[in-house]
Amino acid sequence: MAYKAESFIHDLDKVAKARQEFSGYLSAIADTLTEAEQVGETASGKLGLESTVDDLELVSRNLGEGVFRLLVLGDMKRGKSTFLNALIGENVLPTDVNPCTAVLTVLGYGQDKRVTVQFKEDREPEPLDFDTFKQRYTIPPEEAKKLQEEGTSAFPNVAYAEVQYPLTLLEKGVQIIDSPGLNDTEQRNQLTLGYINNCHAILFVLSATQPFTLGEQRYLENYIKDRGLSVFFLINHWDEIQNRLIDPEDLTALHEAEDRVRQVFRTNLTPYCQVEGEDRYDDRVFEISSLNALRQRLRSGSLEGTGFSEFIKALNHFLTK
Repeated sequence: MAYKAESFIHDLDKVAKARQEFSGYLSAIADTLTEAEQVGETASGKLGLESTVDDLELVSRNLGEGVFRLLVLGDMKRGKSTFLNALIGENVLPTDVNPCTAVLTVLGYGQDKRVTVQFKEDREPEPLDFDTFKQRYTIPPEEAKKLQEEGTSAFPNVAYAEVQYPLTLLEKGVQIIDSPGLNDTEQRNQLTLGYINNCHAILFVLSATQPFTLGEQRYLENYIKDRGLSVFFLINHWDEIQNRLIDPEDLTALHEAEDRVRQVFRTNLTPYCQVEGEDRYDDRVFEISSLNALRQRLRSGSLEGTGFSEFIKALNHFLTK
C-alpha cells in the first residue's frame, strides 16, 4: 500500500513535539553539567566538560527550532528542482534551464511567497519576486560550461537565496536546501559543504540515463564518505530506460535493461548505505521519475504510484525513529 504524503505531514507534528521535549531534556542536562563545572572550579577543579556542554546546547537549540534540514545534492541535469517541485506540489523552483538555479537556495516556510537574496559582503539583502529571481539567477548551459572551464562562480558575491513559501510541508519544520550542480566551482562546492555539516539528511539525486558518473563518484568520496551522514539516493529519470528501448512495449527487454542499471547503482552505492554495519540499500535508494510525479501532483494532488511514496515512507521512518 502506498504511503500518503498526508500521513507524512501528520507524523511531522508528532516529530516536532518529540523534538521540543527532547530539546528540553538536553538543555536541562547542559545546565546540570554547567553547574557541576562551577562547583568543581571552587572545589577540586573543573571537570573539563565545556565542550560537552557546548555540544549539548547546540543540539538542544537545533531541536528546539523544530527545523529538519534536507540538503539536495546532484549534478546538473539530474532534475533536482523538478523533484522538489513534485515533493511540495507546486512549481516553486525554476526548471526551464540548465543549471536550474546558479545559487544555493534555502526553501523554508513563510506566510507570504517571497525570495530574498543574501550576499557575502556588507550589502543589504535583496528582496525579489519569483519571476525576477528566476530570470536573474539562472544561467544557460553554454555559460555554465564556460564558467566551469574558467573555474569561476556565476554569482561570486551571493551567499544564498532564501525562498519563503506557505506550504504545509515547510510549516511542519522541514527546510529544504537546493544546491547548484556538482560541476560548479570549487568555491561553490565549499559553500555547499558548509551546509552539509549543518543538515540532518542528504538527498543525492542521480540519473538512470547516466549511471554513477566519475564526477559523482569523486564528490561522494570527497564530501560525503566517512562523515556519518544519513544519505538518501534518488535515481531520477527511471522512465527514460523504457523510453530508450527500440520497442518500449517489450517487457522482457525492459526488465533486463532496468536490472543492468540497478546493478550499476547497487555496486557503487552500497558502501554509502551501511548503517552500523547493516546494509540499508533498499531503505536508502529509490527509483523515481520527477517529471511524471510533478505532472501527477499538479493534476491530482497525489504522489501515489510514482516512486515518491516509498521515499516519503522511508523519510518518515528516519524522522520518527
